[in-house]
Parts: sequence; C-alpha cells; structure tokens
Amino acid sequence: MKLKQQSMIMLLLSAFVISGCQQNKPSNQPSSEEKVSSSINEPSSETLSSTPVSSENKLSSQTPSSENKPSSAPKSESQPASSATPRESSAPASSLEPSSAPISSKPASSKQPSSEPEAPTYLKKDIEVSLEPGLKKGENLEPYALSFYYDDECFLDSAKCYSNNLSMLSYASSIATSSKEQIVSFFTDVEFDNIAPSASYDIEPTKDTIGYCFAHRHIDDFDVVGLSIRGFNYGMEWANNFLIGKTGNHEGFMLRGQEVYEALQTYLAKLNITNLKLWINGYSRGGAISNVVASLIMEDETFEISEDNLYVYTFEAPTALTLEHAAEYENVHNITNEADLITFIPPESYDLRRCGVDFNIYDSGVKELMMEFDPEIEFPVFAEMTASEVLRTNDVEVREYVVNSIFNSDIPEDNVAARTREQYVDNYQEHLSVMIGYIFALKPATRTALLNNLTDMSVAISIMFDSTGKALADLLKPYLEQDNVAYDEETLEAHCAVLIDAVINLFPSVLSMYMQEDQKGDLMRLIDMHYPETTYVLLTHAHTNELVE
Repeated sequence: MKLKQQSMIMLLLSAFVISGCQQNKPSNQPSSEEKVSSSINEPSSETLSSTPVSSENKLSSQTPSSENKPSSAPKSESQPASSATPRESSAPASSLEPSSAPISSKPASSKQPSSEPEAPTYLKKDIEVSLEPGLKKGENLEPYALSFYYDDECFLDSAKCYSNNLSMLSYASSIATSSKEQIVSFFTDVEFDNIAPSASYDIEPTKDTIGYCFAHRHIDDFDVVGLSIRGFNYGMEWANNFLIGKTGNHEGFMLRGQEVYEALQTYLAKLNITNLKLWINGYSRGGAISNVVASLIMEDETFEISEDNLYVYTFEAPTALTLEHAAEYENVHNITNEADLITFIPPESYDLRRCGVDFNIYDSGVKELMMEFDPEIEFPVFAEMTASEVLRTNDVEVREYVVNSIFNSDIPEDNVAARTREQYVDNYQEHLSVMIGYIFALKPATRTALLNNLTDMSVAISIMFDSTGKALADLLKPYLEQDNVAYDEETLEAHCAVLIDAVINLFPSVLSMYMQEDQKGDLMRLIDMHYPETTYVLLTHAHTNELVE
C-alpha cells in the first residue's frame, strides 16, 4: 500500500497530465475459473449521431424518483457502506464473447396471450464491490466492501436527468475496472450478458494499451450496453497520460479514446442491436477517455442514438478536449472535487476541458466524513502558516496555490517552463512520458522500494544536485533490471536530467511545502483528494443534499 512519501513523489511526477491514483494498489481479486473471451479488434462501419444541447450547469432539484433518492433511504437507492468492511472474494462467473445472432427487440415468452398486458419485471438487487484501501498505512490490508443497489429502472429516465443511484452504480463499475476478474464479476452480479473485457487485461500494460469492458442487458424494448474504462492498475499506460500534444485535443487520451470507440462499434455490430441505450463510465484516466468516447459519439452523425439514451458518468477526470469538442452535453455528468488537483490538469490555459456538465462534491467537512467512514484513515490537518505566512484553512486554497505555483506567469522567464502547451511539449513531454512509463512498469513492491529510497532526504539531495541525471539513473537501473523492464541506457541519463529539472523548475513551491514538516500536511491532503475512498465518501454525502455546481 502506498505511503504518504510515495504519494508526494507521485504528485511531483504527475502534476501535468495525471489520471489514476493508486500506483501501488494490488489486486486481491480472485482469478476467474473460466476463460473470459474478448475479440474486439476491428471497427464496424456503423456509427451514431446527436446534436449538442446547451446546459445551465445546474443539477435539477426535482423530487428524486425511486432511483434518484438520497443514499440514506433503504433499498430503493444506492446503499453505501459507512465503514471499512472486509469482503470475502468469490470467483466471478465467466463472460461470453458477443454473439453474432441478432438480439430480439422483445423478450421471448412461452405463455399464452392474455387480454391483460403483463407488468414488466425489473431487476433490483444489492451488490458489493471491493476497493483496496489507499489512505491507510500497512500491508495486507483488507479491502473495503462497498454496498450498492442495482435497479433496471435507472435506465428508463432520460440520460439528461442526473440519477443518484446510477451515479453510484457508475462509480462501482468504474472502480471494478481495477482487474479483469472484478469488472467481469460486477457485470455478472447485475445480470448483464455478452461480457467482453478487452484483450489488454491479459497482457502487461504499455503506453499504447487501454483497458475496458463491454456488457449487455435487455430492459423493456431496449438493449442497454455498458462500457467501463479502466482507471486503476494500468502500469505503463501512465506514459500515455503525459502525451498532451501542442494543439487540439489531448493527444494521448484521444488516441486511446478512438480505439475504444472503434471497439464499441465492433461490439454493437456483433450484437446487431437496433434499439440502443449506452452506459459509459470511468474514473480518473478512465473518466477522461469516457469524455473522449462520448464526444466522438455525439459528433458522429451516423451513430444513431439520442442524448436521452446515452448515459455518461465520470469521476475525478482530468481535462481532455478543446472548447470546440467540450460541449455542455446535459447527459454527460462529470463528478469532480474542486480540491482535487487532477481535475484541473492539464490547466485551462492549455485550452483543454471536459465534455458535459461538472458537478462539484467537495465538502469542507471532508476530514470528519472520512473519519466516520473509517477511523483508521490518516487525514492530515492544515499547517498553521505557509511559507508566505498566509493561513490556508481550506483544501481548495491549497489546490489553487499549487496550480498557480506550477502554471502561473510568476515563474522567471529564463527558467525552462511549461506555461504553454508548446513549452511543455518542447521541454518535457518526451522525457517525462518515458520516465513515468519506466517507473509505473515496475511491480508494485519494486516501485514501493524505489520510492522509499527516493524519499530518503540524503538520497533526494544527492540526486537533485546532480543535473546530469547520472545519480538518478544509477539508482533506477537495478529496479528496472530486477523486474525485466527494458530501457535505453544511452538516453536514460538524459531523461533523468529532465525529470530533475522539472521538479526543480516547475515545482519549487511544492518542493518547499514538502520539505517543511509543518506544511507537509497541506500537500498530503491535496494528494488524498484524488483517492477513490475520498470520492466515494463525498459522493454519498452529496447525495443527501443537492449537488453543488
């Protein structure tokens, strides 16, 4: 489990284009006893369409329906766990490759015709999804067993209407992407069929892979297709997060989003669906790519789906789209925490945004809420004074301070900077992408050992004072070799030198906060804002009130 010192290094390495948050989060899920097949490789010629709809960025305050009630109500809504409850894992049922036979628009029935129409039967059931603790110290910690409530009727209302229950189910599906076994288990639990996780779950992640899973369920006259995009445990895919590009949409997210979009078309073609509802979700990196996929669907005039039937929920997603492509579609619901640094990078000055409507779930009582969820969680208190002797008493103020210290115009002009996308690409992109790829290709235990070594003050100082990058390269090589991670020895020192330069030139204020013991808590709280436990607690709390814009 990652320590606070390791989280600090994560922040320093990822302050531009990060998504995903638990670098050392091991998967304790059981292996599937039966083979899960997936062969989604070629795009179909079918595509869809929709016209952008303006939004006032407000969540409706209408009386919630049975699937849109506060999370404190019994059984007719999401039922979150309020404490850290260990879960006993069980092997999920195996999934099926999508059938090529057409799916009937009406369910088969062996009963004789009746003069009285039968009332539809909707699936309603309690489910659990496990989540590895990220905010507690220790090894071999029991996962949380988080409770949710599935209800078919979530998909009967317009996708433009924010649903508390569907939001919670989307969060559950998003965190289940941490492993192939868990996401298959999730869709099996809610009785979806034709479950098809991507082949990338069966290989070591690279900068060019993306994990996702499709599944199908028939509800009334509709065929609901779920798409969950991986935002956890994705190793070297971290390198892709750092490929922003000088202009246009986020280069890395766009490449992977296009891949998922084409796979979706192939999946739909195999099922021969005509009356479609789509449910897309993702956390962090998965949320950013969900934004891209949603945008591609909406802008494709041949993709026959309305906004009312395209349900998109993202959680703590970084920005991925230019203003031109980030229309405020009312059916795309982005759950964000205004104290979470990741949701503000890349910064607005890079002309990147999210598609859809943002909903802020931050609450100033977050520490107390986290303690209620699990008293063993370590949540730091604010420092009494900052380096500038200005009191910070709010997580949002800390986030603003850090973002401004990295991207504002106060950085000396002669410093190698990243105030613009062009500067970032020219000065840092290639080197940081390679270095992050190396580090996250390491096994969790190896990465933990490396980061522990890097946070030793004497080691850190010796590395920072070696501008050639040799000291860092010499430290890194044994770890890469231990895990058989291939690297280019000729360029490794140059990449290390640029990484050191980035820490010194781009994060001087952050580095100062970290090195001053009385201010380190502010930085640790900032890191804690992106953990999935924090999102879960704030989201369930927000559903007892009206979500704030």
